[in-house]
Amino acid sequence: MRIVNIGTFLLPIRFSLKGMMEGDGRRRLAKALTAHLSDFQSRALTTGDGLFLDVQSSAHQRMETMVFSGVTVTEAGDAVRLYVSSLAVGFVVVEMNLPDDLVLDLDDEAACERFKEYEGPITERVEALLPAWCRQIAGAADPGLLRPVPGSALDQGKLLWWHRVCVDGRPDVEFPGARWYGVPVELVGGAEAKIATGVTNLHSAGRTEVINDVVEGLMIATQEWIVVDEAKRTIAAHLLGLSESAAGRVITIDAQYADVLELTEEVTLRNLLLGQESRYLTTPRRLIRHAATEAWHVTAEAQELEGRTAALRDLFSLHRERIFNNRDDRRNLLVFVFTAITLIQSILVWYDFITSDATGFGGEPRPAIAIVVLVLAVITGIIALRPDKRGRGRVKIPKPRFVPEHQVDRAADDSPRTTVSTSKS
Repeated sequence: MRIVNIGTFLLPIRFSLKGMMEGDGRRRLAKALTAHLSDFQSRALTTGDGLFLDVQSSAHQRMETMVFSGVTVTEAGDAVRLYVSSLAVGFVVVEMNLPDDLVLDLDDEAACERFKEYEGPITERVEALLPAWCRQIAGAADPGLLRPVPGSALDQGKLLWWHRVCVDGRPDVEFPGARWYGVPVELVGGAEAKIATGVTNLHSAGRTEVINDVVEGLMIATQEWIVVDEAKRTIAAHLLGLSESAAGRVITIDAQYADVLELTEEVTLRNLLLGQESRYLTTPRRLIRHAATEAWHVTAEAQELEGRTAALRDLFSLHRERIFNNRDDRRNLLVFVFTAITLIQSILVWYDFITSDATGFGGEPRPAIAIVVLVLAVITGIIALRPDKRGRGRVKIPKPRFVPEHQVDRAADDSPRTTVSTSKS
């Protein structure tokens, strides 16, 4: 029985999509990766049954997000194909040959342990090679084409998960989750596939080359899933930061707002690349991609993502307005305090002038006047700066003034233009 494992990992760097879309940035990155990843070959190790694509084929060259693809053989003899995407997503594709009687019910503990006996060693060997490959990729990239990795991203430089494709398995041994709940896809010549979360069943009907369509369609859908997941994580992180800093500073709010704008730009560019890529997909790859996004609920989440991002931008604007309103309130209070102090001082200075010995009106109460000015200033400041728990933070909404219906009708008859009357405060 033939199992094709598609492993996903994130690179420890991020490529600047703007830099790659301008000029020959993408071509320079592809050449640099080919030069640094010298252990990988593009043609010599492609399997005879058509599992791996030749990277020189026109179909693969039209995969806009893929900037590198090559095959290498591990010390244990595993043929591993490595894909590097411009979205900083990496893929490894490994094939396993398992006994035909091996049941692939991963929910069954005994069956899962027996399956892991075959998959576990391959996982360990791939995980041991990933750090070195990531270092080579990071060293090959031009610093001008890099940007910071967001803190909400998944773990970088390690294998995140396997998506397992069972090829031409019997109904009693293939993945039951995909057979029961998978999204079906009708391919050419009677071939069909059922895609579920983490597993896929493929019946090739003798067309062994359709595995290429399944592998590349799943990789494109996985990139879409990662884009949506990372954006949701970033939005959640900003919402938590916004709620924790209820009395935050405008500098912090502006920095977070700038991050949200950067997220919006990044998601837009990523979707632009993925949309451009989908235009050049062959029909089987497009069908596989749509079925995978439906099975993983990526389409619905992506449609809601734009609305969530816009809502987050509105929240930042509201918080920023609240901070400025609080500043205006404090400034107005200080103006009132200093005005009151100045007024009190003016009155007492005139009183001091009138009661001075030079005018012959009385004694010299200057020390007493100074004490009175100090006491009154302190009392006035305390009263003015006392927080108003009932009115602070509330928005006063003016009451609407209702116009009788007969007046509205008369106004409509007298004027051809509809006017809105507002009450004066």
